[in-house]
Amino acid sequence: MNLLFEYKLYSPENPKGYLMRKSALIAASLGIALTLSACAAEEPAAEVDESTSTDSSETENEPTGRDAWPEELVFTLTPSQEAGGLIETAEPLAALLEAELGVSITPLVPSDYAGVIAALASGQAQIAGGLGPNQMVQAEDQAEATLILQAERFGSYTYVTQWITNDPDTYCDATPVANEEGYLFCNGVENASDASDGPIGADKLPLLAGQTVSFVDQGSTSGYLVPSLQLLEAGVDPVDDINVVFAGGHDASVQAVYDGDAVVGTSYNDARGDIVETSPDVGERVVVWGWSGPIPNDGFAVAGDLPEDLKQAITDAFVAIAATEEGAALMDELYNIDNVKPVEDGVYEVIRQLDVQLGDILG
Repeated sequence: MNLLFEYKLYSPENPKGYLMRKSALIAASLGIALTLSACAAEEPAAEVDESTSTDSSETENEPTGRDAWPEELVFTLTPSQEAGGLIETAEPLAALLEAELGVSITPLVPSDYAGVIAALASGQAQIAGGLGPNQMVQAEDQAEATLILQAERFGSYTYVTQWITNDPDTYCDATPVANEEGYLFCNGVENASDASDGPIGADKLPLLAGQTVSFVDQGSTSGYLVPSLQLLEAGVDPVDDINVVFAGGHDASVQAVYDGDAVVGTSYNDARGDIVETSPDVGERVVVWGWSGPIPNDGFAVAGDLPEDLKQAITDAFVAIAATEEGAALMDELYNIDNVKPVEDGVYEVIRQLDVQLGDILG
C-alpha cells in the first residue's frame, strides 16, 4: 500500500477529503496506523527468508568427501624413547600412511608426553601415535580427540609396570633367575606369562622409602601413575617419601638404574631390550623384581574435528600398514607393537579413575 497516496487523499488539497466528517478522518487515521503495523509485521519475514536462502546456498558450496580433507596432516608421536631414533623410524611410517591416504603426512616428536596432547589440542597435529593409556584419556578429555586404535603386544592388549633394580640383594627374596635371553628376574616374575599374573613383589615396595627411584614421565601410566598408586597402597608417599628422578623415556629410566643414578626404576615390560645395543649386559645388571596389575595398552587417536570419513580412512590405513611386513617392522621398532585393533568403548575408563585417585596427591 502507498502511504503517501493515502495521506494525500485526506489532505486539504483534496476538497472532498477536507469536507469529510471528523469521524471519517479518525477512521482514515486508524487505517494508516493499521497499514503501518501490517508493513512492520511483514518486514522480519522477508529478512528471515533472505537469510535462509543465503545459508542454503553456502551449504551447497561446502566441500564434501575427499574434497573436505586437509592437504596435510601432522602425525605426532609420544617420546617414549630417544627422540632422534624415534623420528628416523617415524618418517618411513609417515610415508606409508601418506601412500595409503593420498595426503601429505609430516611426523612430529615433541620433547615430552604433555607436548603430544598440546599438539592435538592446539590443532598443530591431527594424528597421534604411541599414546600411553593416560594420554589416551587426556587426548579424549582435554583435546577432544577421537580414540581409534589400541596396540597389541605378545598377543595381549594389556601390559604392566615393571619394577627394576641394580640391588637385587635388597629387593629379591632369592637369587635372580635368567630367562632364555639371559635377562634376570626374581620374586616369581620369572614365572609370569601374562599381565593378569600381577601384581608381583608388592611386599617389597615399603623398602623404597628414602631411596632414589627413576620414573619415566609425569604423564606416563606405567612409568609413573600406576607405580605411584602402588606406593601409596604400600604406605609410601610417591612425592615426599622417595627421591624422584624423571628420566624422560622408558629406555632412559632403565639406563638410569643401569648407570647407578637410581637404585630402583620403573618402565613397561621389558624395556631393558631398548638399551641392549648400547648396554649389552643390561639384562644381568638390571633385575626385574616386581610387576603391577594389568594396564590397557597404548594406542592411536585423531583430532575430533576431522571429517568422519577421514577418521575411518586413517584407522583403516594403520590396520593395513600393520598387516604388511614393512609396516609391522616399523610398528615394532617404534613401540614394540605387533598389531592394532579398533578401541572398544570404556577400555580406558580404569585409567580415568586412576587419575581421579591420584589427582590430589600428584597434582
